[in-house]
Amino acid sequence: MTMRLTIGMRNIKTAIAVFVCVLISFALKLEYPFYAAIATVIAMESSITSSYTAGKNRTMGTLVGAAFGGLFAFIQPHNAYLSALGIICVIAVCNLLKWNKSVSIACIVFLAIMLNLRPGEPAFAYALHRVLDTLLGIGVAVVVNYFVLPPKHDRNLEKARLKVRHHLSCLARQLLREGGGIHISPLKKDLAALQAVCDTYKEEFDLGNNKNHALVSRIEQELDVYRNTYSHMRMIRLLTDPDPQGVASLGTSLLQASNQRADSALSPESQAIIYRYHVACILGELQTLGLIIPTDIAYPLEDKLRQAPSHPAPTEAGSSGSPGEAPARKSRLAPLSARP
Repeated sequence: MTMRLTIGMRNIKTAIAVFVCVLISFALKLEYPFYAAIATVIAMESSITSSYTAGKNRTMGTLVGAAFGGLFAFIQPHNAYLSALGIICVIAVCNLLKWNKSVSIACIVFLAIMLNLRPGEPAFAYALHRVLDTLLGIGVAVVVNYFVLPPKHDRNLEKARLKVRHHLSCLARQLLREGGGIHISPLKKDLAALQAVCDTYKEEFDLGNNKNHALVSRIEQELDVYRNTYSHMRMIRLLTDPDPQGVASLGTSLLQASNQRADSALSPESQAIIYRYHVACILGELQTLGLIIPTDIAYPLEDKLRQAPSHPAPTEAGSSGSPGEAPARKSRLAPLSARP
């Protein structure tokens, strides 16, 4: 496997944000540009909304960590017992305020103040400077992410949509042509990726009112059709699975869903009918999506029925069989070859 060195736009924008942040720190003669640069790196995300969220979490954690750090450093800095006690307090307060994503940065800021405070340096002034450094880094990250080649989420959304359509069309044709035996789980990952891109696009800041709401609505409607198609494809996989326990569990789940008692697996005739139903549903969903409708469709369960030896016709009640034995029921299923 060959390794490829890729430098994406998030990589470049992070470097630009750090560069700007360090220049501003030097211009303002900040004593510790390190903390501002770290805040910039953490706040730089793949979307402007994500950058704002990461920055907000870091700000909340910084406030908690700085408050406890200034207090405990004022009592006695560089103290191991107070450091441990302070960590307990920081985590407890973050959990109380439901700031779970701010716990790590709150602890880091607390330890930075508690362990880095120099002798004679005011503890609360040091804590205030750390808060200002963090705000500077977060602001630079959000501004750079918005104005310097902002993310093209509409393009990413359309790209993910086309990938799902192509993958779904190929897998559906293979599954129906082979009559099962096709690995379809990668399609589920593609659907999850499309949903994630769609959620990012919906949550993204839209100061210029440029968001394509019609595109979002169309993608959400298509996602429902994609998921329905995947469910029908999965049922075909279960029906054609060579493991008989899989078919037995399928029959049990279907019967339990209809409030009937399930004591055994589905009969071959029932499996063939269910298989035809899901094939018809897949074809209908493909037509709804405007995809190519496959014509070479295999019906392996019906082939097995045709090849199976015929059973003797059941006898009428009282004509044969042991005394008290219930008469056998006649099948009400029409021959599969006579069905449309």
